[in-house]
Amino acid sequence: MKKIMVSFFIITGFYISLHAAIIKTGDVLDITVLGQPEFSGRYTVSQSGTIEYPLLADETIVNISTSELMNELTFRLAKHIENPLVLISPVEKPNITVTVLGQVAKPGPVETYLGATIQEVIQLAGGPLEKADIDSVKVIHKGGNDQTALYFNLKSFMKKGKIADMPRLQPDDIVILLSQTRATKVKVIGAVNKPGFFDLDEKINLFELIYLAGGPAEKADLSRVRRFFKSENKTLEEVINVQSFIDKGEMDKIPMVEEGDVIIVYSKWFDWRIFMSILTNVLLFIVTVQSIRGAVT
Repeated sequence: MKKIMVSFFIITGFYISLHAAIIKTGDVLDITVLGQPEFSGRYTVSQSGTIEYPLLADETIVNISTSELMNELTFRLAKHIENPLVLISPVEKPNITVTVLGQVAKPGPVETYLGATIQEVIQLAGGPLEKADIDSVKVIHKGGNDQTALYFNLKSFMKKGKIADMPRLQPDDIVILLSQTRATKVKVIGAVNKPGFFDLDEKINLFELIYLAGGPAEKADLSRVRRFFKSENKTLEEVINVQSFIDKGEMDKIPMVEEGDVIIVYSKWFDWRIFMSILTNVLLFIVTVQSIRGAVT
């Protein structure tokens, strides 16, 4: 590739001088040749320092000013058209199109600006859905594929706020929000008619889950429902008085169930053998869930 040798051009005795900006890779230049739309357009400076302008093919234009490039292009155009008047200016935030797919409210192409962040384009696509995995946002650059895809931890960025870690998007990039890969089952055991594992297809509360398990058995004690759950890699437990919520008509205040929970509905009478059997079931389920999450991680 050749480096442009700058020449100066005088038009009808006047030297045209504009505010000069030094051209860099990634810049977008607005080139206007007055009265000549076929020689006008908007061009992006490639990583190799060139633009796809007919009279500048394979020419390196970085590290010179827009005024210098304007003079050089005026000189070259004078060989093809009479008295060309050329204006060149950098575009501050040129519009680009980025495609956002996967777990977003409005998947598809979105209009944004060159250098927009992943977080910005996700919001333009309606925001992430509940099951979106923001720990690993997939980005494929133009002409790339799955093998060259990049992954960005948006959740980590939202905690640490390091702007330098946020990748900037380029024209025709594809951003993909994948679904979370984790256990979606809960287990209900004890005094219910159909104990076992249940998939959480949607958010439900503790009372709804008990009825999903066939409802409470005849001697079920809903005033002592025990819930085992995970929090920051620790297994915690709580005893919830579901009956109290029912008696007060406060159904909307009954705690929600989360993926991986174990729910125990006790009977109104107590038997140590049944308790130990239930406890063994709980521990086995917790170990299984931890193994699944460890494999996913």
